[in-house]
Amino acid sequence: MNALWVKRGYGAGFNTALPRLAQSLRRTVAASPELFLPVACLFVWQVTAVAVKPASLGLALLLTALLVVYGYRALGRTKWMRRIGWERPRQGFWIYSFLAGAAAAAGIWSYAVILHQSLGRVPPPHRVLLASASGPMIEEMLFRGILFWLILEFLSRRGAPRLAAVCTTVVLTAILFALSHNDRNGARLYATIVTGVSFGWMRAQSGSTAAAALMHAVYNFAVSSIATLQ
Repeated sequence: MNALWVKRGYGAGFNTALPRLAQSLRRTVAASPELFLPVACLFVWQVTAVAVKPASLGLALLLTALLVVYGYRALGRTKWMRRIGWERPRQGFWIYSFLAGAAAAAGIWSYAVILHQSLGRVPPPHRVLLASASGPMIEEMLFRGILFWLILEFLSRRGAPRLAAVCTTVVLTAILFALSHNDRNGARLYATIVTGVSFGWMRAQSGSTAAAALMHAVYNFAVSSIATLQ
């Protein structure tokens, strides 16, 4: 009788401990997006980068969907997230960023046609997924988020006029963004700088790094789609 009571008591305690642990973990993750969102982006990026087989690609799709939902719910949630611009954009800029991404892709495609350049080989599905979600999110949080804030704050404290400080920040982050990529020579380098400037312009105009991330994601997806038609 005592043994049965202990067993039932242990089982009941275990059954209540798991929901409490899950709830505590959920509250912790929700309360600290400045820590967990970059980590989640890197984790999903790593999983997607090796998701060659259908089963692993399905897992990558699921994780990417969860990442996008978490990233959306983290918008403006803490002071640090607002500081790096991960907040809701000004009214209408969700649509503007989507359209701007498509327009930027069309512009780069026209640029490539004029210079008789190729947009590259058709990427595999997992690369398209990576370039259309976790990749843009982590890159924009770094370049149009942290670096944008640091450079703009530095120039503002040095007494630079607002417009000059913003323009300088947009250009500097675009150059750093381009240098972080593999294509560092010739036309591809200049094209990456131009796209970096356009992402920075979106960041400055919308007041949101998330809007720049959406523009970046749409641009990457559109360029990948155009490459399949060449």
